[in-house]
Amino acid sequence: MKPKVYCRNFNGVLDGILKSDEFEFVIDPRKADALVIWQDVRGEFVEICNINKEFIHKPVIVVQHGAGATRDYEHPMKCDLLADKFCCWGQHDMERLIRQGNGHKGVVTGSPLINRLKPKEKHEDKNIVFIPIITTHEEPANLITFYELKKMELDYSQKNLIKNKQMLISDWKLNPNDFENERTIPYSDINKNFRLISKLTTMHDINLYLGSVAKTSVDSATHIEDCVRLLTQTDLVVGMVESTFQMLAMAMDIPVVICKEWEFKEYGGKDYTDLDHIKTNGATYTDLGDLRKVVEQELSNPERLQEERKKTVLRELGDLTSNPDENIIKVIKGEING
Repeated sequence: MKPKVYCRNFNGVLDGILKSDEFEFVIDPRKADALVIWQDVRGEFVEICNINKEFIHKPVIVVQHGAGATRDYEHPMKCDLLADKFCCWGQHDMERLIRQGNGHKGVVTGSPLINRLKPKEKHEDKNIVFIPIITTHEEPANLITFYELKKMELDYSQKNLIKNKQMLISDWKLNPNDFENERTIPYSDINKNFRLISKLTTMHDINLYLGSVAKTSVDSATHIEDCVRLLTQTDLVVGMVESTFQMLAMAMDIPVVICKEWEFKEYGGKDYTDLDHIKTNGATYTDLGDLRKVVEQELSNPERLQEERKKTVLRELGDLTSNPDENIIKVIKGEING
């Protein structure tokens, strides 16, 4: 008889577990041999863990859902780790659990998201994906950085127009007898050497990000698939911090630049100034004033930090040659069997 598991997924992190034939999945936690969830610090999941502790008495396993998620258990959140086991993506999060006094609950399984990665696709364009910070509202630092990148895109586009001016005069000549039909010239024709794409969520003001936009939502069932599809044709990622998307980019050997325009501060009554944010040698950090120089440097020499990216991925996402889903299944079975 298969063990019965109550499983709650988010962001695709438990897709592989739900597709496994090792378990029988149930919708009632009371009928489960184990509870597998993606967090134990917010909303209904805290309630589920507390009810389980008092009445159901079944093992609870949390699978890390995002880069650096173990920070929930320290300043400024300082949540209790209610689960019996916490499946860490990599050694960095395991070290954080140990420092918090939660090391006995941690086990490094690798990130299930690495099973979703795909090879990069060949493309002629240079695609730069900008990842604004996500907070409770739109942030000026996002737009200040975006507009600096936009100036670069416009400059590249203008140079392309000047270089091909005579040819374009002929190619773009409108038929004077065809004015009844709307004629447009796609901007993508002239920004092939530096195409800026903003990866936005519902928290961002799409009207302020002029140009190409890829809108994603962590609540979408296809969120990770959408992110990976975007990365398959990405040449450089520019962000404000290192987070899950940046880690996936490094795993696909894509250079990452972090603009230091953003500063952590108070949100929701909690001070995030001293947050233990992820800062690795796999990304290049730069001030706004040097952003153009650094971006051009990484685009012209994408192999520069290749080895550092590999080390970062191993530390943050785990061993890419292993199977995290199988590792997590072993943890679940181990907790069920005692």
